[in-house]
Amino acid sequence: MSTPIERSRRNSRKQYRPVSRSILGLLLGFSFLWLGLPAMSGNGLRGNEHSPSAPAQTNPDRKKVTADEERKKVAAGEYEVYEEANEGLVGPFGEEVRNFHESWTLWQNAKRGYEVEGERRFESLQKGPQSHTFKVELSRDFTVERVTEFTALRYVADSGPLTCEFLPKEMHCSPGGKHPNPEKDWHLAAEHPYGLLWPISPFSLGGVTKESERDPAQATRVSLLTIEQPGASVPVSPMLLVGKLQYLGVEDVEAAGRRWRAYKFSIKVPLHPQYLVWTSAKGLLLALSVEHAHADWPKEGLRLARYESFMDY
Repeated sequence: MSTPIERSRRNSRKQYRPVSRSILGLLLGFSFLWLGLPAMSGNGLRGNEHSPSAPAQTNPDRKKVTADEERKKVAAGEYEVYEEANEGLVGPFGEEVRNFHESWTLWQNAKRGYEVEGERRFESLQKGPQSHTFKVELSRDFTVERVTEFTALRYVADSGPLTCEFLPKEMHCSPGGKHPNPEKDWHLAAEHPYGLLWPISPFSLGGVTKESERDPAQATRVSLLTIEQPGASVPVSPMLLVGKLQYLGVEDVEAAGRRWRAYKFSIKVPLHPQYLVWTSAKGLLLALSVEHAHADWPKEGLRLARYESFMDY
């Protein structure tokens, strides 16, 4: 099974383009991981136990507080992937999609952390138009703590919703299902800062930059995870890539029809070209571009296409 860096260009020049599809695939969020992640092994998450006891006393005069009353709407927006070659297709061989969009709403919860609720839409070569909803839980510092995907796995009949926790020493994922089995959970050792390269959420990548040194003379060690699904015989193939995250300074950029004063970073890990990343001061990903070796290669990347704020954010 070939990796994302082994595919060939689909244009008339027939040039070899390293990581073209996987690079843009990294922008597509967890949606494609869940299409092919296998049964997992390890220790599972345990929920709270409930013991039958006397019913709790309630005060009929007490105001019922809804979830939306406990949190504040911060912003809403949409990301889109662009690929000027390969008929607009992105992603590893066998998982290619086109016309990827991720719409989202950002909330601040009662603990002053953040929650993202959204929907991903794309066209799969295998299944045609697809969409599913997701949720991302972030810390006060805008780093990812948990991701939930409201969809099922390709090779696990009883699965979904799917969750991954970004723990201090590992990423812990559970396939869910009607009958959750902790033995099917999956653990991958990693130390912060770390995030997903393939697949990835834009919020995960933005969170990684929040943990970097803000010194152009000093790079930050970063770990990026790639998790591919080669096929039924090898349902999942994880790899940990250790590289450098470099702060490059501040510059003005255009995103979603407005001008931003953005932080600029570069990310370089083995087997992949360099990425340039721009984020807002809060850590919101504004844009990502792929820096190929030759300037004449078609452009590819991710951009914030729509944005609306409801608070000072």
